[in-house]
Amino acid sequence: MRGWIYSAVWVCCFAACANDPIYLAPAGGSLEAGQDDGTGTAVVAKASLLLPIKPETASDMAARMKEAATLGMMVPYVKVGDLDIEIEYTIKELDGNAGQAFIDLNGANEYFVYDPSMLNYAPPGDDEAPPTPPLAGNIPIDIPAHGVVDGVFREDQVEEASVDLDEVTQGNWNPYQATLNINRNEASFQPVTPVNLTAMCGANPADPACQQMPMGPEIPRKAFAEMIRIDLVFHPSSHMELEFNVRVRDHRGIVNDMGEQAFMSDPNNVVMFMPPYYAN
Repeated sequence: MRGWIYSAVWVCCFAACANDPIYLAPAGGSLEAGQDDGTGTAVVAKASLLLPIKPETASDMAARMKEAATLGMMVPYVKVGDLDIEIEYTIKELDGNAGQAFIDLNGANEYFVYDPSMLNYAPPGDDEAPPTPPLAGNIPIDIPAHGVVDGVFREDQVEEASVDLDEVTQGNWNPYQATLNINRNEASFQPVTPVNLTAMCGANPADPACQQMPMGPEIPRKAFAEMIRIDLVFHPSSHMELEFNVRVRDHRGIVNDMGEQAFMSDPNNVVMFMPPYYAN
């Protein structure tokens, strides 16, 4: 299954609050990948799920603008800590051959979309440099023949992914630096100059001109942007199926109680975030 798959929703039966989460799932029901596409290449499946965030109230906007003026920088509407997000998934092996599956977690905040397939941090001429990493995942999961394996991206892992996304896009951090360190509890991060990918720096990475230097004030935690869109990439070694749902615990009451159905049934009460793709 190719392309982006948008979503339907199951909403919990109780009044929305942090302890009564909303569950979201893709409308197609599942993703299939790993089969030969006819050219000898295994099919890769992708899914994207935009969270149904309510429009900002006048009072919230006023408070945010006041905070931004105090800090001297942008403050996002949806901040890290406003939501707790967890992604539960099930992988089913379909062709009777044991194999491995990989799930990459990427996404977007209200400022930028992070898509590693569109980013290249390899210096010119370095053909052995690893590809740009996802925010989380890309870990081999062993799947037995005809097997079913359950897994989860925990709330702390998704929070880490949100912080890493902001560090890469607002802070110009190298994605390897951001994703290989545990940053989710940091009180702030320091933006730096963009990564220098010239041939000169590829040959002389220790040259002072090739080092990233601090740029501007530190960004405090109250200005960290939360992911508002979940992007998954499913690439198994053989024909497999992925089912998943996203659980959101809302600490500010900013998620529409209708869930993803609100995009069709209550479009005036959800925000259609359209951030640009981040480019290094």
